[in-house]
Amino acid sequence: MNTRNNNSKRLKLMVSSITLTVTVLAVIMSCVLIAPELLHASQYSYSTVLPPGWTWSYAHGINDDGDIVGYGGAGSTRSFLYSNGTYMELLPPGWSSAYALTVNSMGKIVGYGTVSGVDKGFLYINGSYTELLPPDWSWVWAIRMNDSGDVVGGGYNGASRGFLYSNGSYTELRPPGWTVSTAYGINNSGVIAGWGTDGSGVDKGYIYSNGTYTELLPPGWTWATAYNINNNGEVIGEGADVTGQKQGYIYRNGEYIELLPPGWTYVVPEDISESGVVAGYGEEEGVVKGFVYRNGTYLILTSPDRPNTSIIGINNGGEVVGLAYNTARGFVSALCENPPVRIVSGVPVYYSSLPEAYDDAIDGDIIQMHDIIFAGDVHFDLDKAITVAGGYDCDYTAVDNASRINGDLVISRGKIIIGNVVSE
Repeated sequence: MNTRNNNSKRLKLMVSSITLTVTVLAVIMSCVLIAPELLHASQYSYSTVLPPGWTWSYAHGINDDGDIVGYGGAGSTRSFLYSNGTYMELLPPGWSSAYALTVNSMGKIVGYGTVSGVDKGFLYINGSYTELLPPDWSWVWAIRMNDSGDVVGGGYNGASRGFLYSNGSYTELRPPGWTVSTAYGINNSGVIAGWGTDGSGVDKGYIYSNGTYTELLPPGWTWATAYNINNNGEVIGEGADVTGQKQGYIYRNGEYIELLPPGWTYVVPEDISESGVVAGYGEEEGVVKGFVYRNGTYLILTSPDRPNTSIIGINNGGEVVGLAYNTARGFVSALCENPPVRIVSGVPVYYSSLPEAYDDAIDGDIIQMHDIIFAGDVHFDLDKAITVAGGYDCDYTAVDNASRINGDLVISRGKIIIGNVVSE
């Protein structure tokens, strides 16, 4: 049911009645965070997460200390913990594979894997593993955990069921009359979010709290899931409306907020922070891209050298983790707090776009730009002499990259010296 699934524009410089110096460097971008309407919305730093000797990796979960868990390998699939610059391999004794999915604030890790041909969950605490498999169940996947160490997931005991593991005991989770269910998220109050199929064959999300189930299905939708819940009780999931349009949602205070960036064919919200920031992925023009949604704005994680990028986890500091499919590498990215353009003559003044900075600049000023993509045409049409320098990282340190202008660069007046900027 779920779809888990270059635009080449010509360089065009138009120059008239002007002295122009242009330096163009090959562009290998580390990472770009863009909004569909505003490509220069912000920038993310980007670091690959790949244990030494491994050929592929998937970063899946991150806590507020920046500890990252995931899986990968160079043969059989194993799990890893990345903490304070050091990798530790995780594989329960005797298991043939392991997939670490979540790490909580206490550093406890939960996931699943295979032992003797049976899929089981595992809980890793201070060097010790606990196997998870409810009595008489054929298999389980342990998916998420709260700060108390309560674990939720799904498995099979004659039909697909969700489960809660708490204080050594298992509780089956299935709304009354439903035929199938899985538990996907649990908050620190013990409230659980999951999804399954009701007695009429409709896929729906649910919230389980103090023995009571609440069904989740946005108005006008034909099916829905529920993937996680934060400590404020906000739930995220995906689904489709009556036209078949796939999209995501946030369930907040009894109301639904639909999620679908402009021009996208689908989205899969995967995680939500305590402040209600949602992270996930979706597809635009055949390319899978990660997104972060906050306060009505979509910020899109993409990069020319890393198309098909998914985001799976986010912490309360805004760091995100996921997978760049074409490189088969996990990554961690952090939001840059500095605006992407500044004038540095004297005390730096920051701007959200190059045209804004150009309008305010005076003779002799230097404008610096992040090494990201800026949307729209730029017209230099004022009688002044300035320098425009691209290729700076989040902290405005020069890097071996260029800034890109996704549009025409037009110079009709003044004297402009340009370095490390590409118009495309």
